[in-house]
Amino acid sequence: MSSSFPPPVPVPVAPPSTLGTLWKSAWFRLIVYVMLGFVLLWLYQRLRTVIIATLAAYLIAYLVQPILQRLERYGIRRPFGITLLILAVLGVLTAISPLLGVVFNQVSALVQALPSLADTFSAWLSQLAEKRPALAGVQQEVEVWLNGITHNLSTNLGAVLGEVFSPSGVLVGGLLGAVGVIGQVALAAVISIYMMAVYPHIGPFLLRLLPKRFQPIAADVSGHVGHAVGGYFRGQVVVALTFGVLVGTGLSIIGHPSALGIGFVAALFYIVPYLGVWVALIPALLLAVPLGGFKVLLVAAVFLLSDQLEVHVISPRVVGQNTNLSSLAVVLAVTFGVGLFGVMGVLIAVPLVALSKALLDAYYYRSRSYQAISRPAHILDADPLSVLTPDQMGRADEGQLR
Repeated sequence: MSSSFPPPVPVPVAPPSTLGTLWKSAWFRLIVYVMLGFVLLWLYQRLRTVIIATLAAYLIAYLVQPILQRLERYGIRRPFGITLLILAVLGVLTAISPLLGVVFNQVSALVQALPSLADTFSAWLSQLAEKRPALAGVQQEVEVWLNGITHNLSTNLGAVLGEVFSPSGVLVGGLLGAVGVIGQVALAAVISIYMMAVYPHIGPFLLRLLPKRFQPIAADVSGHVGHAVGGYFRGQVVVALTFGVLVGTGLSIIGHPSALGIGFVAALFYIVPYLGVWVALIPALLLAVPLGGFKVLLVAAVFLLSDQLEVHVISPRVVGQNTNLSSLAVVLAVTFGVGLFGVMGVLIAVPLVALSKALLDAYYYRSRSYQAISRPAHILDADPLSVLTPDQMGRADEGQLR
């Protein structure tokens, strides 16, 4: 007896959508990506001030994370830790507020006095060349070099400080230009407080936006980025502040007329390795020239001692643990960075090199392609399970085994 079964009912298949069909085209995807890029550029131009404030707030929240995490390990919950941190910052600002006006006045006077200081130094060199005719050629070369350096410092330093603090600068212009620096700083401060509170959830949220197959590698890479790049920036901020304090304190002890201003400039520009030393040293020496040669030597000694302490004591402990870069690598990174990308290249060169080194150590040096060892053909073709006799082992030691 045969049994009959009804024919299978075909499963209806939905026709491909028009968008799905178009998305398979590489040209269509390219057009979409280009349009998305233009939209993002338009949004950046319209919301530039808010974006800058948000990035500044994220940077602040990122830099203070170690403090908040340590407070949490001591049993202090994050909201209370943020409150304590805000009170501490307000207390420090209140304590140093009388010095801020002095610092800004000294920096402004320093920028305006650079050309006249260069003229004074050139006149002193001319008098020295008259007494020592052999120094005439050197005196001309030094004058040309000094005039160029002075012009660059007075132009670039004034431009940077003006861009930071003027009402039309990048930190002030745009949406909140009417309320000036106070409104911009207040916006960044408020956003940073909220970011401090939710910072532990920002990384997982961004990670969930990626496809699941990319999430493990993205999490691993982000860990290396946080250790190398984040550790560098945190450490460099500490090093720059320490260097500025050392220079300002040392110049105050020897009686330099612009000690606080020079210390502020040194700290501001020492965010870029080796730049803050020269940017602050040259005007400090020029200001010390009218005070006598001994004062010039004292200024040079203060900078030399501060720089040596930073290079050999402070920086290896604070930054070296995160980057592990040699001084030559740092100098080359800064040189190539400024040659390729200008001022932005100076800021990002060292952390990018540190990140590249961390990724090489984590992935390439541990990969099979790097760890593979070239072996003779007779060893590669040998049976890995074969056992050598004592006679074969002796001949292998003598290099006679084939």
